Amino acid sequence: MESNNYRPAIDKWFEAHENEMIEAVGELVSHPSVSGKPEGDMPFGKMAYEGLMAAKSLLEKKGFKVKSYENAVISADLNDGEPTLGILAHTDVVPEGTGWDTDPYKMEVKDGMLWGRGTSDDKGPAVAAVYAMCAAREIEPNLTKNCRIILGSSEETGMTDLPIYEKYEKYPPMVFSPDSGYPVTNLEKGKFGVSFSCGWVESKTLPRILSVKGGTVSNIVPREAVAVIEGLDLSAAEKVCGDISGKFSANITYRALEDGSIEITAHGEAAHASAPFAGLNAHTLLLSVLTELPIAECDGFYRLRMLSEILPHGDYYGESLGVACEDEISGKLTMNFGVFEYSLTGMSGNLDMRTPVCADDLDLEKTVFSRFGKAGIMCQTHEKMPSHYVPADSPFVQTLMQVYKDYTGLDGEPIAAGGLTYAHGIPGAVAFGCELPGSEHNIHSANERFSIYELMIGAKIFTQIILDLCK
Repeated sequence: MESNNYRPAIDKWFEAHENEMIEAVGELVSHPSVSGKPEGDMPFGKMAYEGLMAAKSLLEKKGFKVKSYENAVISADLNDGEPTLGILAHTDVVPEGTGWDTDPYKMEVKDGMLWGRGTSDDKGPAVAAVYAMCAAREIEPNLTKNCRIILGSSEETGMTDLPIYEKYEKYPPMVFSPDSGYPVTNLEKGKFGVSFSCGWVESKTLPRILSVKGGTVSNIVPREAVAVIEGLDLSAAEKVCGDISGKFSANITYRALEDGSIEITAHGEAAHASAPFAGLNAHTLLLSVLTELPIAECDGFYRLRMLSEILPHGDYYGESLGVACEDEISGKLTMNFGVFEYSLTGMSGNLDMRTPVCADDLDLEKTVFSRFGKAGIMCQTHEKMPSHYVPADSPFVQTLMQVYKDYTGLDGEPIAAGGLTYAHGIPGAVAFGCELPGSEHNIHSANERFSIYELMIGAKIFTQIILDLCK
């Protein structure tokens, strides 16, 4: 059968299996497969293990021979050949959190949407991939090349499952991960994470800053940062807070506490570290206030002023830090000041940078360490990952793009992203599907959902890709 004649058979096959696929998603969702600490021979805990085994049961029920890699990853092949194509998805989920309108682990179907934790990220797409393998096997039983589905159980907790798979197997030359959106994400920026700290002898001279605290994780723009100051006149706080609020069109509040100290709160706006310009960083906003206050000179306040110079408010690209760089294919380096804490005897914090392809050839570590070092602040690298790039004109990317356009009727171009996907670092791998442009899924939030249309169109797209690339 010619490639362009597969569509009628694919449509007919999935029309007959739609209800079965919805039930399969519901079964996977019923397992709260949050990755955790090792338990016996379960490297990511019992919940993640049970979620992975539910996917294993589904594959076996559909007639596939499943291979397990230390109960961290499973795989199944379309046939006995050497895999040419790989589909990489995951069965673990983030914790359910609060605010749900439905039971997060009892999937509900409402208005054409599947509601539940993991429906979109990434159990629905994983089911689409499983059934694409089934459809391809039945529609074209004599495929000469092999497709392998790979399902992991620790994508949400650092992707530490994939090194286990890599101990035993090599990846197919072409891999896509339906753990993102359409069209193809063929370029992902690198990541450079730095923590900094320094200490000093406590100064008792007033006014003095007792504490500053903000942020919880490095990859989110902090929504709020709070400082407590002793010996400061309330009128001084009022003036500076008003001036900085007006300068940056921001919300900064202050109040007197019962012990006579002043509490100042900078109210920011959260955003992902890959797009810090979409948020408002409460840390740098608060530093702008603190460095303008009449605080008594001391080592701690000096270091705070130096930090504010290194990380000024509104500098999302590391210009003052000396790391600003960009290229045509991946854009600018972006930087997020995610976590910060200051006390009477020291301070610490961290930075999350998303680095363009050109930064792979730069010594960012040397630049950052030197800039902080001149201010007496020590640094430590806690994460360093190069960019990931598969050329847009490669036959693999072009095939994915064409099938996407054929089945959705949508246009588009390959995407360069600041966030990391499950495909990052795997040679020849890209992120592809299952979120259609403009759709809302509430991934990692309450009321996560995935449309039945996206489930079915994704499965059809994957089937066509298997047939095209494994003929």
